[in-house]
Amino acid sequence: MSSPRRDISFKTTDGLELRGWFYPAGNKAPTVILSHGLTGIKELFLDAFAARFQAAGFASIVYDCRNFGASDGLPRYEVNAFHQIEDYHDAITFATTLTEVDPELIAIWGSSYSGGNVIQAAAVDRRAKAVIAQVPFVSGNSNAPILMPIMPAILADRAGIAAGKAGEIVSVVASSLDEAESRASTSILPEADAYKFFVHSALPNGVKWENKITLQSLFKLLKNEPRAYIHRISPTPFLMVVAEEDTAVHVPTQLAVFGEAGEPKELFFMAKTGHFDPYSGPAFEVNVERQIRFLKMYLT
Repeated sequence: MSSPRRDISFKTTDGLELRGWFYPAGNKAPTVILSHGLTGIKELFLDAFAARFQAAGFASIVYDCRNFGASDGLPRYEVNAFHQIEDYHDAITFATTLTEVDPELIAIWGSSYSGGNVIQAAAVDRRAKAVIAQVPFVSGNSNAPILMPIMPAILADRAGIAAGKAGEIVSVVASSLDEAESRASTSILPEADAYKFFVHSALPNGVKWENKITLQSLFKLLKNEPRAYIHRISPTPFLMVVAEEDTAVHVPTQLAVFGEAGEPKELFFMAKTGHFDPYSGPAFEVNVERQIRFLKMYLT
């Protein structure tokens, strides 16, 4: 029987402490490193993936991204993919210091925004021996029609920050389910499934998800282009999970980007599935079993 998870922390190269959990799976086990999406926290179902990987013989390191959850970092609620990619490299380095980890058998896993991060990290870090990108963000350019109209507000916010003011915080999801269902929300993820995922998901006592993201995060998102790196992942094995009814990430762009990846690669196309469905319920069961098969093929 696998040992229970334990709390871990590791330093980034710029001195931050990132905190999470380690799920051991014996001595010198193949290991998966996971971090959450755009403004998530590790308690939003990453523990479910790690526990299933552990049961299948894979150790897991799960951590909160900088500026979120239990991890350090300022400004709070700021998403900077370029920093988060660096943190994946540091997480791999940390993994290699653990006696329970086989340093030659490490995979990196990302979902939604961090799905784009693992694409970029794996393109340059050959210590990653397999990559799973679940419902991944693949192109800031695909968000340009939505974000360019608010560029004046973004630039005004930057000017204010430079002058010593606090940066503006905006909402990630709608303020209520009614607002989401009526399509009246001006939040970043206005759909009802996003509201239900972030607001209605059960969290442990004392853990709270905050409906906050800095406006400057959107400026950084617009300039983030994982697609430019996709062809450099090969020959590292690559699995992309795509949800047919995803409203948070543009599915045709995801499929086009998958087509640009080199071999070996695998596409798991989840029919009649939304962006948040693969994290829990029946879709999770099908999804995690498919991911375990991939890991058994390439990480053992």
